Amino acid sequence: MSKWNLAYKGTEILTPEEWNHVVDALEELDGRAPVERNGGLAVFDGDGVTTMFTITHGLSTTPTVALVGKAISGLPDIDYWEADTTSIKVYFKSAPSSGSENVKLWWYVVRL
Repeated sequence: MSKWNLAYKGTEILTPEEWNHVVDALEELDGRAPVERNGGLAVFDGDGVTTMFTITHGLSTTPTVALVGKAISGLPDIDYWEADTTSIKVYFKSAPSSGSENVKLWWYVVRL
């Protein structure tokens, strides 16, 4: 039995009371869903000097959660990242090498 008083019934038809429990459960889960989310692949040109890259996240305000990772091998380690109302700033421990479109980062932001 779940906290919403639901139990597996197989193929039996639900009673009106059981349907109300299902609706209650779905409404509670819906309340936990993210208000906004966005993500993608950010591509930059490395210059051998720059250690900070900015990704515009597109949310209406600062995300509750921001995740970033290297999308290609050969990049230096990411030191840290920080998100504000418009962007995610990603800081590498050392500058990626010079090249065209050689800095690729995946990113995902959520606002609860």
